[in-house]
Amino acid sequence: MRNRILTVLGIALVLGVVLHILGFRMTKDDLHISAAPEALFCIGGQIEGAQCSAGTFLPVTNSVLLTIIVDLLLLLTIVLVGRNLQLVPRGFQNVVEVIIEFFYNFARGVDAKNVGKVFPLAGTIFVFFLVANYVALVPGVGSIGVCRPVSHSEVEASGAATEPEAPGETSAFTGWPGYCDHHENLLVPALRAPAADLNVTFAFAIVAGLMIEVWGFQALGIGYLSKFFINPFKEGFLMMFVGILELIGEFTRIISFSFRIFGNIFGGEVILAVMSFFFVYLLPLPFYGLEVFVAFIQAAIFAVLTVIFGSVAMTPHAGHGDEGHGAAH
Repeated sequence: MRNRILTVLGIALVLGVVLHILGFRMTKDDLHISAAPEALFCIGGQIEGAQCSAGTFLPVTNSVLLTIIVDLLLLLTIVLVGRNLQLVPRGFQNVVEVIIEFFYNFARGVDAKNVGKVFPLAGTIFVFFLVANYVALVPGVGSIGVCRPVSHSEVEASGAATEPEAPGETSAFTGWPGYCDHHENLLVPALRAPAADLNVTFAFAIVAGLMIEVWGFQALGIGYLSKFFINPFKEGFLMMFVGILELIGEFTRIISFSFRIFGNIFGGEVILAVMSFFFVYLLPLPFYGLEVFVAFIQAAIFAVLTVIFGSVAMTPHAGHGDEGHGAAH
C-alpha cells in the first residue's frame, strides 16, 4: 500500500512539473474567494452582480443549493437504509451505523442520563456538517458555476482581480469553454460549502442555543435561572458577578458556535486556493488532506459542544451533590 501511494504521488509530481513548465498554471483571475454567498436566482427580485436586489422575497444562494442537496442525500440515505434493515449490518448500513453509534457512545459518555434528549439534535448537527463538509471538498464545488458580466465597481467589491496581468501571467485556461475573465465578468459558483456561509452556521447556532435553554428549563424549571441571578447575600457578591458572566456567556456562545466552524471551513477554502496559485498540481494535496481532517473535527466539535452545554444546563446549580454527580454518568 505504501509503495502504491508513493508511486501515485511520484507520477503526480512529474506530471505537475511538466504541466507547470508547459504553462498550465493558475493566475489571479483563476482564483475565486468570496466570504459572502452569491445568489443564483432571486424570488421576488433580480440579480445585481453577485447579490439580489432590494426587496427580494427569497434569495437562493449557492450555499443554500448545496444545503438542499445535502439534505436530500441524507433523506435518501434514510430511505435506502431504513427500508431494508438487517439485524447484522453489512455494506452501506454498516457505515451509517458506525457513524451514528460512534457519536451516540460519545454523547452517552458525557451524560448518560440525558443522552436521549440531546442526541437527536447533536447527532443531526454532526451528520449534517460531516456530510456537507466532505461534499464541499469534491472538485468543482466552489469553482464551477456561471459567468456574469458586471461593472468594474462590482468586480472590485467582490474581491476579484482587476489589475492587468503581468507579462507571462496569462492563464493557460483563457479561451477554454466556460472560462470566466474576471476583468469583465464575475464567476458565481453553482455550489458552495454550507459551513462557509455564516448564515447557515448562525442558524444552527441559534437552534442549538435555544434548545440548550429549553432543556435547562425542562430539567430544572424556574430554578434554572438560579445560576444566573445569584443572591449575593447568600453566596457572596463575587458569585453574583459570576452569574452575570454566565448569562452573557449564553449569548456569546451562539457567536462562538457560528464563527468557529465558519472560520475553519472558509479558511480552508482560502488556503487551497492560495496553494493552487503557487503550484496547482501537487502543493494543495497536503492541505487537501488536512481539510479532510478539519471537516470531521469541526463537525464533531459543534455537536460535542451542544452535548456538553446541554448537559451543563440540565445540571442543578448546586450540582456538586448526589443529584449533579449522577447526571454526569
